[in-house]
Amino acid sequence: MSMIRGCSFKVAAYAPRVLRAAPRATPLITSRFNSSSTTKKDQDVSLLAQVYPINKDTITEEDVNEWLKSVQTLKSGKSVPETETEVYLSQLSNPSPFLTEKFEPTEEQLAQAEKYSNEKVPILTDPTVENLINLVMRHGRKSTAQKTVSRALYIIHLKTRKDPVEILKETLDKLGPLVTTKVVQTGTAKNKIVPSPLNRRQRNRFAITWILDGSDKKKSPDLAVRLAEEIISAYEGKSSGYDRKAQMHKTAMQQRAYIQL
Repeated sequence: MSMIRGCSFKVAAYAPRVLRAAPRATPLITSRFNSSSTTKKDQDVSLLAQVYPINKDTITEEDVNEWLKSVQTLKSGKSVPETETEVYLSQLSNPSPFLTEKFEPTEEQLAQAEKYSNEKVPILTDPTVENLINLVMRHGRKSTAQKTVSRALYIIHLKTRKDPVEILKETLDKLGPLVTTKVVQTGTAKNKIVPSPLNRRQRNRFAITWILDGSDKKKSPDLAVRLAEEIISAYEGKSSGYDRKAQMHKTAMQQRAYIQL
C-alpha cells in the first residue's frame, strides 16, 4: 500500500507540471505571425497585420478555418481573390513583385566602378602556395600548415625584403627538374628506363619535396624557420636539391635512346 501511495503522490506531483506547460505553445504561434507584421515598408506586405492584428493574443479556431477555407478556394481555381485572407494568400504564392528592388548607384560609386573597371580581380589563394601547404600538412592539420607556411614566407620577406611568393616561385622554377625516368617492362630479361617530361605541377612537387627534405636537416626546432632558411638557400643556389636535379637529368641523358616521341 505504501508503494501505491508513493506512486500516486508522484503522479499527482507531475500532473500539474504538464498542464502548466501546455498553454505555453500559444505565445510562440502569435510571435511567429506577428514577426512579419513589423515590416511596414509596403502596404501590401503589412496586410498580415490587418488579417491578424498585433493586439490578438491567441488564434482561434475560426481564424484557422478561415485560412483553410481560403486555401481551398484558391486551389479550386479562383482567379480573383475577394476576402483579405485570400488576397494575402495570393500574394504569398506570387511574391516576385514585392522582391524586385531597383538599385540606383550614386555618382561616387559610378566613379569608383569606372576606376577599377580595367583592374583584374586578384585570386583568393595562390596555387603554388596552396601546393606547398598541402605538402607541408601532416595528419590533416591544414590550419597548422597554413600558419607554418605563412610564418616562413614572413621570415623570407624580413631577410630578403622582397615578395616572398615571387621568391618561392622563382626558387621552384630553378630547382624543379625538367625530366624524370620511369621503368617500362618489356617482357624480357631487361627493362627499359624511359625519360619522360614533367609539367609545371610535377616540377614544383619534386622541388618542394627536396626543400622539405633539406629543411629537416636544419638545426632550428621551428619548422617555419627551417623552411624559410632552406627556401632562401635554394634561392641562392646552395640547396642539396640541385644535386638530385643534376642526377635526374644525367640519368635521363644516358637513357635518351629510349625516348618515346
